[in-house]
Amino acid sequence: MKIFITGATGYVGHSLALTLANKGNQVNILVRNPGSVKVPVHENMHVFKGDISNRTSIRKAMEGCSYVYHTAALVKLWAKDATEFYRTNVEGTNNVLAEALEANIKKLVFTSTCGVIGASLKEPLTENDPRIATFDNDYEFTKFMAENLVKQYIHKGLFTVIVSLSKVFGPGIETHPVSVNKMIKDFIDGKTTFIPSPGTYVSNFCFIDDVVKGHQLAMEKGLAGEKYILGGENISYAAFFETLRGISKSKSKVIPTPKPLAKMVAWMQWLKHTITNEDLFFTARGLNHIYCNKSFSSSKAMQQLGYAPTALPNALEKTIQFLNLQNHAH
Repeated sequence: MKIFITGATGYVGHSLALTLANKGNQVNILVRNPGSVKVPVHENMHVFKGDISNRTSIRKAMEGCSYVYHTAALVKLWAKDATEFYRTNVEGTNNVLAEALEANIKKLVFTSTCGVIGASLKEPLTENDPRIATFDNDYEFTKFMAENLVKQYIHKGLFTVIVSLSKVFGPGIETHPVSVNKMIKDFIDGKTTFIPSPGTYVSNFCFIDDVVKGHQLAMEKGLAGEKYILGGENISYAAFFETLRGISKSKSKVIPTPKPLAKMVAWMQWLKHTITNEDLFFTARGLNHIYCNKSFSSSKAMQQLGYAPTALPNALEKTIQFLNLQNHAH
């Protein structure tokens, strides 16, 4: 099978590309820098230089392929120029969809985020729940716009499926300064961990192996125009780190941080940015994204696709083993 993947230098795309190549598929990947250490290496991997902003490069990489996984996105909560998000997440997605339609691609799976669905109240949210709050960051808003594009292409004759991811962790390449893996690593290394106060805020944590498998299941069994949440366990931040402590035996302190204090740090960071031009990890506005419940249900993916999330303690154990090996390697 010949498959085209965008975003293969990203955390999820990298693992997905290697998994599919290991299964004997020819995998065509589009990367900006073929010399990057983040480019997955495999005898079944064909690397094309280009960018999703360039339709000609997409066309060349997609040639002869039957299936497409579009995982590429600008994933962060802040950028100096907000149009960066629009160019990559909306225009870039439209370019991939347009080329897929032209190339008569059999099926396209688009990787999105549960952030589009938003914050939960009492019950875990499903794919059909309406968003109850405005968007507080450009990443989630442009992914929402991209999802709408993906749905529109169904009417043009392209078979598309959307998968939504929550907080992903587990073995893989590190692509972001702020990630669940980084939080886990700092905690097991004995560093103080700050969590939103109260520590009872619930989030959904999903294991990378499940997410990669879920993408393949969506390609195999996903229905046209449908969206599937590929999540894991809904658990409070306090309970997540207590589970991690039980497995890792870490003595790290966990400090619940009140929102006003986090806001003050965000403003100090902004001031520093105005002087040094350093990137921001988060903004005062983006804190709403952290100080809320993000509880999601994967029952639709489990029933329709056969998606089966790994139990959190098992997933954390595998992640700790991987991170410890990384420590020794360095």
